[in-house]
Amino acid sequence: MKRYQVSYILEDHVKTEKVVKDLNSTAEQIFDELIQTVTTTNFLKIRSEQGHDRLDTSLIRYIRVSALND
Repeated sequence: MKRYQVSYILEDHVKTEKVVKDLNSTAEQIFDELIQTVTTTNFLKIRSEQGHDRLDTSLIRYIRVSALND
């Protein structure tokens, strides 16, 4: 399994979550999935270190996906 960190940059703060995907996945594939989800839904549920959170997708300005090295 591969681990990624996804950062959602909003208008006034940043939310991050860690995502675990299979070995064949790439950061670009995860980014494409997130873009598709953000463009088709009004809210996005994420698991951050503080617990579960709900993001309004209209407030998301940038998304960054980076691989985590274990």
